[in-house]
Amino acid sequence: MNILVFGKKGFLASKLKKKFKEKKITAKFVGSKDINLTNKNSAIKLKRYKKKYNIIFLSALTPDKGKDEKTFIKNISMITNLFQYMPIKNIEHFLYISSDAVFNLNKKKINNKTSPSPADLYGLMHLSRENLCRFKIKNINLTILRPTIVYGEGDTHNSYGPNRFINQLNNNQNIKIFGKGLDVRDHLYVDDLIQVILNSILNKITGTYNIASGNSYKFIDVVKKITKISKKKINLEYVEVKNKPTKRYFDIKDTTKKFKLKFTNLNLGLMKSLKKL
Repeated sequence: MNILVFGKKGFLASKLKKKFKEKKITAKFVGSKDINLTNKNSAIKLKRYKKKYNIIFLSALTPDKGKDEKTFIKNISMITNLFQYMPIKNIEHFLYISSDAVFNLNKKKINNKTSPSPADLYGLMHLSRENLCRFKIKNINLTILRPTIVYGEGDTHNSYGPNRFINQLNNNQNIKIFGKGLDVRDHLYVDDLIQVILNSILNKITGTYNIASGNSYKFIDVVKKITKISKKKINLEYVEVKNKPTKRYFDIKDTTKKFKLKFTNLNLGLMKSLKKL
């Protein structure tokens, strides 16, 4: 099996490399220094890949890099250039890592049949990429995974949530909470997502799936859990916001059944994330 991973230096890539090494699976990781997918003159190098590949597409400019139109265009160009310069006939299985941002903030439980309705350009970007995949890849194995907020040890991203809170704690900084921390989200432990990716590739699982723990928490409650587990004094800094608290819940019955995986609860995931403190 030939596995080609686009995205080389990110959080997920590092975890995926580790998992592949454990399982003795050979994969080639391609980063922006190898091929800059936003640049057509660089993307043309894709023509050198002439074997049949199982592609895992992680590459994306994350929300902490920006949610403006410029970032949106760069993210779209990555996927369009890939499909322009890499022959579709050389793709055996394409796995795209999307995001739960394709859904608007909704009090009702979201399941795999819920229609997407992005609330910002980041969510629209991922939905646009999903549709480009569906349009370009026909009669080929296609898997689209929509993870919620991913957290875990070793993450250097600074997106709002468990990882940022833990990084602020590590650096003896105040933990900044938006409003009173009443926004509700589902938090996914990184090893669970890695296992889902592995299962998808090895077992040729296709389709579109929301990848979530199935349990949503207020951000203030996440901070309280971190405080209890770390046994460290935490100073909170409340950042005033104008918007009312938003909520997002997931029904993962179908996902759990499909991947035969029990997702890590938040307490255990935070304990693992904080183990190096």
